[in-house]
Amino acid sequence: MDETIKNEIEYYNSLPVEFEDFMDLPELSDGAVTLVCVSKMPAEPEKKRVNAYCFDIYANVKKIGDINLRIGYTDGLYYGGQIGYGINEEYRGNGYAVSACKMLLPVVRFHKMPKLLITTDKDNIASKRVCEKLGAKLLRIAELPKWHDLYEQGQRYSNIYEWEVNEI
Repeated sequence: MDETIKNEIEYYNSLPVEFEDFMDLPELSDGAVTLVCVSKMPAEPEKKRVNAYCFDIYANVKKIGDINLRIGYTDGLYYGGQIGYGINEEYRGNGYAVSACKMLLPVVRFHKMPKLLITTDKDNIASKRVCEKLGAKLLRIAELPKWHDLYEQGQRYSNIYEWEVNEI
């Protein structure tokens, strides 16, 4: 492993996070987009999984996608990120992913996480734009380790973005 990446992983793994329990979620909405929490996934340390919130994304009462928020910092999340989202193809290009990410901020702050990593496939231009619109900074394009789930799914590189959520 590259020494720089090793140091970055150690840095992110040292960041504060507070998790005593899942947050009681109010409705998360900006008037155009609404997030509905569909599950709260407890950590599975044996599978190296952290606690996570899973949401459906709605616009005009139609489900248009989903987003999840992973609470914590791990070696795997350095490459996979704390936020994962997907917008159904017919609804892309409307800023819904950006809105959904921003609506997660009260949950992020509840767990006292100062920064989030959002990763994208290196060729996913739409997700790169989402990160740019959020003000996330591209840290690097990293080669995925063979042990990572994304590698097993066929992805070989991740764009790794850092989103400083305390600045918003």
